[in-house]
Amino acid sequence: MAREPNSELMTAEETCRYLKITQRTLYRYLQSHQIPAFKLGKEWRFVRSDLEQWIRERTRRPMVS
Repeated sequence: MAREPNSELMTAEETCRYLKITQRTLYRYLQSHQIPAFKLGKEWRFVRSDLEQWIRERTRRPMVS
């Protein structure tokens, strides 16, 4: 059974590379609940399709502080 690449689960490290951000920035987003993610045990996981949706939403509307 083939997996859809968009539903791929990513680690924090993979997500940082994908978004081209530092781990510090990623964890700041996590702390403020700005990025879609969930914990699997003690590790954060990210779904690529959720991240793509999150990026699309952020590019459509102005940033809110």
